[in-house]
Amino acid sequence: MIKPLRKRHLQIWALLAVLLPAGIISAWFAIPEQPSYKLLQPIATGALPVVLKLIDKENYTVSIKSSNDTSQLQLEWVNKKTLTFPTATIYRVAAGSDDIKNGQLIGRIETRGTYYFKLDSTFRLINPPAFQLLLYDFIHQKNIDTIKF
Repeated sequence: MIKPLRKRHLQIWALLAVLLPAGIISAWFAIPEQPSYKLLQPIATGALPVVLKLIDKENYTVSIKSSNDTSQLQLEWVNKKTLTFPTATIYRVAAGSDDIKNGQLIGRIETRGTYYFKLDSTFRLINPPAFQLLLYDFIHQKNIDTIKF
């Protein structure tokens, strides 16, 4: 390497020695801070007043609620303990079926607490019930529990 190339090489490395750490530090400060309390699903408007059906299990309580005029339906899920399955989702499937491919995704539950899911107008309670809820772990691809109304 000739003398002018060595001089240019030294200048470039000296410049990189200053610019790289400065770039890394400025990129670190440019990252916006994420709120740690934000859930992955939207927050519902609140609990509806009329309880149509209630099922109480050891780890959770499930209830179907409606408004006073029964125009709105809501699924309320209360986790009493922390779930051992962090990827639990709730599906509505046909009665007697364990196949989520033909089911309807209602929502995902995460930690302890109360979760509200808005239900569509096809979700009606009849005897015998035409549906059941399926608690499913999509990472391990297995059914955790079945809730029959």
